[in-house]
Amino acid sequence: MEREIITSRQNPLVKFVCGLTEKKLRNKEGLFRFDGIKLLSEALAANLDIKYIVYRAPASKRVEELIFQAKSAGKIGDGGAVAVSDSVFEKISEERSPEGVITVAFMPEIHGRYGEVTLGREEKLLIVESLRDPGNLGTVIRSCYALGIDRLILTDDCADIYNGKTVRAAMGAIFRQQTLTVSATELSGFIKELREGGRSVYATALSESSRNIGDVGLRSGDCFVIGNEGHGLTSETVSACTAPVIIPMREDAESLNAAAAAAICIWETVRAE
Repeated sequence: MEREIITSRQNPLVKFVCGLTEKKLRNKEGLFRFDGIKLLSEALAANLDIKYIVYRAPASKRVEELIFQAKSAGKIGDGGAVAVSDSVFEKISEERSPEGVITVAFMPEIHGRYGEVTLGREEKLLIVESLRDPGNLGTVIRSCYALGIDRLILTDDCADIYNGKTVRAAMGAIFRQQTLTVSATELSGFIKELREGGRSVYATALSESSRNIGDVGLRSGDCFVIGNEGHGLTSETVSACTAPVIIPMREDAESLNAAAAAAICIWETVRAE
């Protein structure tokens, strides 16, 4: 297909797409961006609303197919597919080995904030506090969706879920996994509300009273809290929880990566009855 090719790096649209690497502009516009054929395909499969598909001209056959699919589904109009030159694409792309396509999409409504969403009593939850690494957060989102967590609870000082590294690590789960953002200062109160509603909430933290994760008698609706990669959970959060738990390990082993620990907690959560 023939389209006008943008060749100037100073083009307003080019500058706009580049600007979406910044959280401030993403939040202002309600848009985010991601690179690659796989994520575009996943976004279309998840029925995500798309504003632009920016591609390096000439487009590959697969990119052309996805653009046609997006237009046929009414996801983009005639001006939504934007062809750019090699040099312009290099300026826009965040990938080391780009596949020639960047998507700009609307933030899905599945990502809500505390106070805007009512949680179901039987929803399977995972709570993460101050998880700062976007790759770790993306991996946690991917695990939550794959293993059956209904809603991931995030404190607002976690890495941005729309950060490019988070989106890449989530591998499409970002388009489907429901999340709820809670102010870091409100987390202990949020946990107390969950407990008042009949849930047990377990802090993943090492202390003299910590129990092995497999010994707590988890019931449906109970959940775990995962902490910061370096500092773990705050004392306020641990105090608000039902009890602290640990994942049993060899004594001479290093502590688990936060995303790995989260995967174990997720598995324990979804198999509880």
